[in-house]
Amino acid sequence: MLEVYCDSSYNEGEDSYIGCVVLRDGMQLHQSTTKVPGHPQNNLECELSALNFAISLVRTFSAGDTEIVVYNDSTEAVKAFQGRVKQVEKEFSGSRLSFEYIPREKMNQAAADSLSKKFPVFFSSTSTSEVESFSRREDVLLDIARNGSNVFYLEKVPEMSTNKKTCYRLIVRTMEKILSDDMIYPVKKGGPGTQIKAAEQIRKDFSNPEVLSFLKSKGVRLENSYFLLTDETWGLRGTDSQAYSILPSSIPHRVICDEVDRSAQNLFRRAERFR
Repeated sequence: MLEVYCDSSYNEGEDSYIGCVVLRDGMQLHQSTTKVPGHPQNNLECELSALNFAISLVRTFSAGDTEIVVYNDSTEAVKAFQGRVKQVEKEFSGSRLSFEYIPREKMNQAAADSLSKKFPVFFSSTSTSEVESFSRREDVLLDIARNGSNVFYLEKVPEMSTNKKTCYRLIVRTMEKILSDDMIYPVKKGGPGTQIKAAEQIRKDFSNPEVLSFLKSKGVRLENSYFLLTDETWGLRGTDSQAYSILPSSIPHRVICDEVDRSAQNLFRRAERFR
């Protein structure tokens, strides 16, 4: 599958730019920052230009792909191109083309957004993990309810966040109590996305013996634990059932979420029934 993520940044009275990321079967092929042609008058014109440029990248990189998906975070711009999909698809014989809306905080869309602002993007080499819906997994809820399994998740700290940085608090808890909530991660905005950078900082800490000793003293158990994707970390999830975890892949753990109510309260409320 060929995927193109595109975004734009409208700068009134100045040059505006398009950011694009191209992937085939999950592997990056291309990233670029390109000036929006002409003199756009608003953000929508820029987003339409971004989608037009994305089509030009499809022409460049398509190689008999059976499925081609172009992503953008403007619902209005995407809707306009969805109305043209049959016409555009004729250029790519044998391929199914679609235009899809995607939230800006998603991994590759966040990269396209950063590129449109002329930020350099460095893609994480960290592998992804499969995401499991705990609402459909009684074994997960039973494990959390009866075995004291640790659940890790992040919360934003509004009083410490500014327009230049976002602060996250790492929460580790069991069914019974919170084990740790005093590790704060301030992350500078811009670049490949604050959630991704926060996850990388935490993974680095989990390789530090002093941090591991500190967590152990609080009764934290990393092995066979769970990382809960919440609204605050939904950007770590990809476009399929994969996500980046805050825990290193060397630590046995599972990534869980609920598609509707992503709160930690929902998880522990559901687990309560299995005690």
